Amino acid sequence: MELLDCEVLIVGGRIAGSTLAALLGEAGREVVLVDRATFPSPTLSTHFFRGAGGVAALRRLGVLDDVLALGAPQLACEYDWVEGEDTPRLAPPQDPGDIGFCLSIRREPLDDILVRRACREPTVRMLQGTRLVELKKSDGQVVGAVLARARERFEVRCRIAVGADKRHSLLARAADAELELSDKPQRALYYQYVRDFPPPGPDPGPEFSLQGDQMAYAFPSDDGVTCIAVSVNLEAFKTIRGSLDSSFPRVIAAHRGLAERFSQAKRVSRVLGCGPEAYYVRRPFGAGWALLGDASIHQDPWNGVGIDFASTHAMLLAEALLELLEEHRQETAALGDYWTRRNEQAIAIYQETTELANDLQALTAEWAETAQPP
Repeated sequence: MELLDCEVLIVGGRIAGSTLAALLGEAGREVVLVDRATFPSPTLSTHFFRGAGGVAALRRLGVLDDVLALGAPQLACEYDWVEGEDTPRLAPPQDPGDIGFCLSIRREPLDDILVRRACREPTVRMLQGTRLVELKKSDGQVVGAVLARARERFEVRCRIAVGADKRHSLLARAADAELELSDKPQRALYYQYVRDFPPPGPDPGPEFSLQGDQMAYAFPSDDGVTCIAVSVNLEAFKTIRGSLDSSFPRVIAAHRGLAERFSQAKRVSRVLGCGPEAYYVRRPFGAGWALLGDASIHQDPWNGVGIDFASTHAMLLAEALLELLEEHRQETAALGDYWTRRNEQAIAIYQETTELANDLQALTAEWAETAQPP
């Protein structure tokens, strides 16, 4: 069994994990970054992130130009289709920050760019196709882990182990992370990539269409594709889950702002997505461990904040870990500050997202206040 020493072990190498690894490596800290997948590879995901969130993180890492080179348009407005109206309402971009625009990128090229960015740092070692087997503890403190890659085994000794390994986090389970909040799932989301889907106006922007308690989306993305998605409640989920290839077009057909363009577009993927998943907020740290991304917080994807949370919380955790590793603060104080800052940024959004998931029709009034009428 090969023995590896590092300061931070990060389990999960996609947006949250690779962003954290890049920031720690940039500061000269020793990092082992592992993921079960190999890159580039796709993953189920939301596709929309905002200028002040995910886009700002890409700029901070110095890879925004690389991402824009994939051909993703800068989304500096949005189009809101209100039920009963024949033309969309025009609205400003969501939380654009000083960058001024939002983006939509498929995860396969986006994650690959971020993994390669992390691996540019000489103190970051990446193990792809590698899974967590168990955490190693001493007097209740996580001090390392056992990893597996095919027939290889690695023992890692570390100061902190970080779980960025998505919703069903093995690290969170091994660390027995407590739940702060927990709510029953209320919705499901599915999407498909298409080509030749023209925008409804002169400028590119995401489209949001409300039809009762159902929201459909169109996200102009990289490489000339558009992601068409729909969020449905539990009742609708029961009727469509067994026949997605035939039911997904019927669901989109009910959104008359998108229907004709979708029917004429070229499908370039199968229907992807997932059914209802429990919502939760986990305590994000303990003795020798921390959580990040969906391992830390998972909420309904109808609001599309997953990538923003993964990026911004990775920057918050990087600051806390650097204070710890540079011995400016004790572990409990540094990671406790990360916990506080994460909650200040995320809890209100989580609660609003969960409340509105019960019935998205409540968004109609909000749109009437923020978007220009047709």
